[in-house]
Amino acid sequence: MLIVCPLIAGCGFLPPLGSRRLKEDVAAVHSRAPEKWTALPKIEPTAATGWLDDFNSVTLRQLVDRTIAANPDLKAAGARVTQARAETVQAGAALWPSISGAFSASRSQSPGDQRFSGLGTINNRFRLPLNVSWEVDLWGRVADERSAARARRFAAEEDFHASRLSLAATAVQTAITLAEAQSLQSLAEQNVRTRRVQLGILEKQMERGLEPDRAALDVSLGRADLARAEATVQQRKAAADQSRRTLEVLMGGYPAGTERGLTSLPVLKRGIPAGLPSELLLRRPDLRAAERRLESALRLESSAKKAFLPSIRLTGDYGRTSQQTDDLLVPEAAFWSIASNVTQSFFQGGRIIATVQQTRARYEEQLQTYTSSALTAFREVETALAADAFLRAQADALSRSAAEAERAESLALGQYEKGLTEVLTLLDTRQRAFDARSALIAVQAQRLRNRTDLHLALGGEF
Repeated sequence: MLIVCPLIAGCGFLPPLGSRRLKEDVAAVHSRAPEKWTALPKIEPTAATGWLDDFNSVTLRQLVDRTIAANPDLKAAGARVTQARAETVQAGAALWPSISGAFSASRSQSPGDQRFSGLGTINNRFRLPLNVSWEVDLWGRVADERSAARARRFAAEEDFHASRLSLAATAVQTAITLAEAQSLQSLAEQNVRTRRVQLGILEKQMERGLEPDRAALDVSLGRADLARAEATVQQRKAAADQSRRTLEVLMGGYPAGTERGLTSLPVLKRGIPAGLPSELLLRRPDLRAAERRLESALRLESSAKKAFLPSIRLTGDYGRTSQQTDDLLVPEAAFWSIASNVTQSFFQGGRIIATVQQTRARYEEQLQTYTSSALTAFREVETALAADAFLRAQADALSRSAAEAERAESLALGQYEKGLTEVLTLLDTRQRAFDARSALIAVQAQRLRNRTDLHLALGGEF
């Protein structure tokens, strides 16, 4: 006690061990960020950074809102946040005195004198104590554990935000995939109707008996293409049905396959969102969660090191005791006691050292995980930025291809009706036009999904 008292007067709480190391390690991760995105084109200063507004669709926002409100996985993430908050309270409870009360009653009989009545004396004892126990957190060990729990709580909250953002992005991409499938299905059904009309013309030509061999070949080719077009319709229907049921489950509903989703693909109304790589580390909730876990690991390491230091516990009792319940409240029935003890561990078979090594390794694990997450975030942003430029150029090329294919189809139809070209040329040009339009729809949808990936990678809010 003589050794500990000067320390109490001179030191107070010891600061968390390794705080400077945490700042240096986090700064080292931040230093990996480039000054600007390598794939980012020149952006006007007034470029907007909102992301659901980029799609200019009220229906899409409503789908996201429904998903956020009803998705069971997000509700589970919210429950984990509640658990983490409760754990923080539990960890901090050790900083406060523990106070408990009790009431006890006992009756005993002492042996009597056999020379007389032989009856013993009956004694009653009633106690109404109030017990107080408190561990003096002289070195800040308990405070470190509370700080670690608080950091885990913040990490759980950031995980919830990350889950919310990821869920919204998944809902957007699923809705876009459903709109793509429905657009392709509509295009395939239109193709079937066109080929049926063409097949009817070919069959009439065969019935007239003009060039029977050629007419029979043309009819067979037309029927084959019609069957292939009908099979494509069923394929597109299956894709739409799958996306529809996936979206329904995301929104917390039964996968009945009745969700209509978007009537058409949204049209982007904004450019690429602005932002610097250094801002990414502050905006992405998953990176903020990783940093909070790093802090929690550091606090646990600090707490483990302080287990080498002595612990001080104060205990006290105050209450009433008497032989009659009526006398419990009189001043003479009061009793109290106070005590303190200092405990110093000398040998535990290496348990404390092993715990320190374990927590230090856990901190290193979290540091490398944080570094890896940051590099992955940079890769996701750079990839999505580059893909946006590639997909935009691809969509422009496919748009020109579709326009030329439609023009070629029109020319081939006119020449075929005049007998200037074979049916194979007509069927081939129609297939080219259909493929070009299908490819254009697919790339437009992929660009929308990539824009969603970009906003998700940037940690954008909605």
